[in-house]
Amino acid sequence: MSEDHRILMCAENLHEGMALGPIHYVVSGEQVNAFAAALKSRNPMFTGAASGGQLAPPTMRLNDYALLIAEHFRGGSGGVHAKHKCELFEPMRVGQAIKATGRIARTYRKRGKFYFELEYEARDAVSDTLLTRQTITSVLLEKGEMQ
Repeated sequence: MSEDHRILMCAENLHEGMALGPIHYVVSGEQVNAFAAALKSRNPMFTGAASGGQLAPPTMRLNDYALLIAEHFRGGSGGVHAKHKCELFEPMRVGQAIKATGRIARTYRKRGKFYFELEYEARDAVSDTLLTRQTITSVLLEKGEMQ
């Protein structure tokens, strides 16, 4: 088994300007179908019944930040979302290769809690077309509880 080179998820290890990623994945029909079913969506664009290819629901990839964080950090006691901003530019399509990158844009303490902002985007891995740009603000839990 290979050694885990990720760093511990804690306030001391999160720095403004820190790059995360890239991560690469292919949008699969199984993921889209499962997500659309969870939404109880009958939209033909998401079920594959529409012409032009099956699209992913716009909110399906909002959690790419978790993949970026998990690739770079280990452990920690989690976090709580304080804010999420999303801009959608192009739909993701089944079979499309995606490259997601991010960076820690800001870290700060407020009312005794540690906050970090992660800006991240997903692009078509072949054409580099911007698909989504997002920003999350999270409160990092310390010792498993809100401080």
